[in-house]
Amino acid sequence: MHALALRRSGRAMRRWSVVLACFLSAAIGASVALVVGGSVERAQRHARVRRANGVFRVQTGRRMVALTFDDGPDPRWTPEVLDLLHTYHDHATFFLVGRNAEAHPDLVKAEVQARDEIANHTFDHPDLELLSPPAVMREIESGAAAIQRAGAPRPKLFRPPKGFTDEVVGVLANAHRYRTIFWDLTVEHFVDHAGVVEGIQELLEKVRPGSIILAHDGGIPNRSRTVHALPLLLRGLRARGYRVVSVSQLLANARRANVAPR
Repeated sequence: MHALALRRSGRAMRRWSVVLACFLSAAIGASVALVVGGSVERAQRHARVRRANGVFRVQTGRRMVALTFDDGPDPRWTPEVLDLLHTYHDHATFFLVGRNAEAHPDLVKAEVQARDEIANHTFDHPDLELLSPPAVMREIESGAAAIQRAGAPRPKLFRPPKGFTDEVVGVLANAHRYRTIFWDLTVEHFVDHAGVVEGIQELLEKVRPGSIILAHDGGIPNRSRTVHALPLLLRGLRARGYRVVSVSQLLANARRANVAPR
């Protein structure tokens, strides 16, 4: 057990050493000075503080929630999602996978034209905490570049695939000046394992001002239940007096962000 602990400690130290080298080579100014100027332990403490920029929901006095979609664009589901958002006069933030954006630039342009927000969900949708720091940087940078090539502005928001992250990923995302966005409610959690009507009712009972709701318009599973649930969700939110907005709009109306999930 002691030998295993030493090996894990050694891997963690090597991972952080590469991060420090990445910062130095990128010359990102004050952040580099702060991290390079101390020990690995200090860098790890700094990373945890910087990861506090990750947002699960916000505190706001307004009845508004952010709706987000991951893993698209996908021609099977994204057009229907856009049509429904248009029908209900709502907006959302789409966290795009770079390779999907490259494959379907028409859908990216449709999202932009609908005045929805575009955000970065990496290029290949890997588990980032399993990658080396240079590979994490490539995923973030390549995702943003693909999104821009598809016709969207450079994204300012980032979400790690599946929400899997660690201190290294948090530091590198912050180095690229991203705000990392998580969520406090997931549509598929409620509708993929129960009836759609019952699942959305249960979700609506848990919504509160400042919630960030996750749904998916892409990925391997069939998203037909999500699309079927979306009108029920949008109608239910409206009936409860909620306005559905993008993440940036929600942040602009927040008294406090970085609120941990329940």
